Amino acid sequence: MTMGLPGRVAAPLAYAGWWVTGALFWFLERRDLYVRFHAAQACVTFGTIAILVALLTAIAGTAMLFMPSVFGFLLWLAGLTWLAGMVLWLVAIWHAANGRLWRIPIAAEIADRMCS
Repeated sequence: MTMGLPGRVAAPLAYAGWWVTGALFWFLERRDLYVRFHAAQACVTFGTIAILVALLTAIAGTAMLFMPSVFGFLLWLAGLTWLAGMVLWLVAIWHAANGRLWRIPIAAEIADRMCS
């Protein structure tokens, strides 16, 4: 099965909803390796960032009970991680929309394995 969209349209859309649309495009697109790579990279990169933000937020909430002085730092760290993820997300969409195979370190290597 294939999405039927041009690669320069489908690849940025794979990033649109972070890891969720990445997973959707990765499962649905079977022919276009450019789109599959970007979809897999979106899953790995933004799935990891989402988990990290959720983990830091949960730890911050737990710290409120045991070490309230650490709460603010952990919440700030979660926010900074989210902000960095947003910047990375915009850059990834821009590269995909311009037809560039931009490789995010570590995530690209995992994405390569997911697409082979």
